[in-house]
Amino acid sequence: MVLDSSSHVDAIEADDIATAQRLTGEEKLRQALELMAAGFRLELTAIRARNPGATDAEVERMFQAWLFAEVE
Repeated sequence: MVLDSSSHVDAIEADDIATAQRLTGEEKLRQALELMAAGFRLELTAIRARNPGATDAEVERMFQAWLFAEVE
């Protein structure tokens, strides 16, 4: 049996859009910055996991390289 969840997704999306429309520009910016900071923390954690013997300075250099890498 295959369930069609598209109506549930549509309802969630509509709720997300309505919520976003109620937010002020300041609130939207704050949320964006919080998400960006969370992404940075995740990448730092991933770098440390891939390089368990790296010093804090090495991790910082790897993070900077990731942060400023060219996107293709």
